[in-house]
Amino acid sequence: RLLIPKDLITYAEIKKEIVVASVGNKIEIWDKAEYERVVDYDPDEFADLAEEVMGDKDIE
Repeated sequence: RLLIPKDLITYAEIKKEIVVASVGNKIEIWDKAEYERVVDYDPDEFADLAEEVMGDKDIE
């Protein structure tokens, strides 16, 4: 069990189900529906973002 403070539940808008995600040396606790909305990305948009961030680098 993990006791989550009520103010964090309110801040994170946690409704019923959660996702616990590992991010580097931290964990994040998300409302499941919100997490799925955030990570549901269009591969073309992700490729554009990667090119913007990484530049025109050949990663092969």
